[in-house]
Amino acid sequence: MKMKKYIVENLQKGWMLIRDELGENAIILSVKEADGKFEILAASPEKKTPKKEDKLFETFKKKFSKNEDIKNLEKLINLLIRIKDSKINDSLLNEIQEEIHRNYLPIIEKINSVDILTKIETNPLTKRYINVLGNISSGKSTTIAKLAAILKFNRDKKIAVASFDFYKIGGSESLKKFAEIMQIPFFMIKDEKDLIMYKDSFDEFEHILFDTPGNIKDLSEVEKILTFITSSSDAENILTIPLTKKENLIDRDIRYFSKFKIHHLILTKLDELENRIPLYFVLTNYDYKISYITNGLNVPKDIVESYQVLNGIFEERGR
Repeated sequence: MKMKKYIVENLQKGWMLIRDELGENAIILSVKEADGKFEILAASPEKKTPKKEDKLFETFKKKFSKNEDIKNLEKLINLLIRIKDSKINDSLLNEIQEEIHRNYLPIIEKINSVDILTKIETNPLTKRYINVLGNISSGKSTTIAKLAAILKFNRDKKIAVASFDFYKIGGSESLKKFAEIMQIPFFMIKDEKDLIMYKDSFDEFEHILFDTPGNIKDLSEVEKILTFITSSSDAENILTIPLTKKENLIDRDIRYFSKFKIHHLILTKLDELENRIPLYFVLTNYDYKISYITNGLNVPKDIVESYQVLNGIFEERGR
């Protein structure tokens, strides 16, 4: 039993103090009044269990002590309130939490440490064989047409376009049409024999842009050819990544195509973005530099050097 003497100005205040220090089960042994104050002897039959500190709540109060702190995260707080008020089951809630942890926490943790200068490819389209890779619907063929326009009209280079993309219906037709409009020689390559047959013709050009199939995981012969042409010391391998894809699909594509010795990325479909999270996801999760960003379907327009977009975004974030 723990006993303690209290001297207080009134009995109500004394009882509150006793209950707070000795617990709900405290008892009063005696009360004496002297000089307008009360001397109370109280005891507790058991040790009081101290209040457990709520570290999460204390951290929240410390970090968000100002109204503007709360206002900046108003949408997220409203989301948490909606989740609390919903009848969402534990399984789905866990899946949502896993999605946030896997895709968005790495962005939050790394974005402040990103050095934007290390993310910009400043000298693209310099090698003789420019191999453009990317999955289906990555904007690959349209991007190749834009790159061809840059090389021919902006840099005055003698170029050709060659396509392996004969597996998708109409896969190479649009690119062939672009090449005809820009008066650029176009070669269709169906196998290794065609590649060898056109070798002497390729020697006439300063650059050859290779269009590759999107889904080649089950096309072992095509994958073999791509491995061959991308491993050349004269090759510049570019991966097109559509910013409209979910983060897990972007990750899947980058992991798969990385075996072809990717030198830099071109990010496509910026104009279709609802927010910049996919862009930040690429910047914070991969070491690849970015050479160009496309923002529409117009050829030869709607393509800019990456610094024109990235510098603006990071300047805005730093304000």
